[in-house]
Amino acid sequence: MSMLSQEEIDALVNQLAAPEPGVPPDVRKIKSFDFRFNKRLDKFTTNQLQTLRTLHDNFTRLLNNSLSVYLRTRVEATIVSIDQISYGDFIASIGLPSILSIFSMDPLPGSGIVQVDLNLVFSIIDRLLGGPGWYPQKLRDLTDIERTLMQRFMARMLNSYRESWNYLLTLSLKIEALDSNPQFIPRIIPLDQVVALVTCELKIGEMTGVMNFCLPYQVLQQVGSQLSDFQWSPTVVAGRGVTEEDITQLARNVERAPVDVKVELGKTVVSLRDLIALQPGDLVLFDKPVGEPLAVCVNEREKFKVFPGINRDRLAVRVSQIVDNEE
Repeated sequence: MSMLSQEEIDALVNQLAAPEPGVPPDVRKIKSFDFRFNKRLDKFTTNQLQTLRTLHDNFTRLLNNSLSVYLRTRVEATIVSIDQISYGDFIASIGLPSILSIFSMDPLPGSGIVQVDLNLVFSIIDRLLGGPGWYPQKLRDLTDIERTLMQRFMARMLNSYRESWNYLLTLSLKIEALDSNPQFIPRIIPLDQVVALVTCELKIGEMTGVMNFCLPYQVLQQVGSQLSDFQWSPTVVAGRGVTEEDITQLARNVERAPVDVKVELGKTVVSLRDLIALQPGDLVLFDKPVGEPLAVCVNEREKFKVFPGINRDRLAVRVSQIVDNEE
């Protein structure tokens, strides 16, 4: 029996490894597959996501103005991204500890969720209590008082959120729960449900954090056609869109606004002794002749020239001239 040399062994191995002539090599590609959620994560169309982004851009503009006054410091909120993911991935991405608030979106079914970084939460609470916006080095759960303050903050923020939706539909937003542990929430929304995740960067003073809005597809599918077909005009995108109803409501609010109106009869100078000695029936001489009109001031600004008189046994004035105050 003859033994094969090393060169002959190498030649046989190379021959077996070489593909047969005319037979194409195996070009199959490996495709990733998520065995947890086999549903497609493309429930929202491109137009719907664009409408949601524009809507939340309006929300950040409203929020900047509202919170700047509320927290007495500069607030800058900007949209970082908007994606559609599974609810399970959203829960897994939340850092602990963190504050989550569940809010109803009547008349839409179900609820939405807003999540805020806890360091940002403590900075907000410190400012609400008159501090400079500090937060503890070791983050912890909120106390009952801190939780109440945060609920009020969330309610104010949702007012701006509701206003930004008014161009699409009228929502009634209400906080249903607030907690720092996201583990109790998965029972509310199935883990495989698709959600729209809107990520905002919120800068309050020198503190910067992340705020996420989680909007389930099953909640928004009733207005899916409106999200797809809604046309955002330049005035609406700029946050200046108004309707006839808005103008009417604004007029009603202005009409109910209280103003301070006073009529200046004239001026004179008397001593303190004479002022104390005044009795009913005494006469006081002013520097204005009887035939000249009097000045009417509205909120300390002269607006009218009038003549005094009586109407139905009550003191009154008759407007003779409107003062054109260019200031």
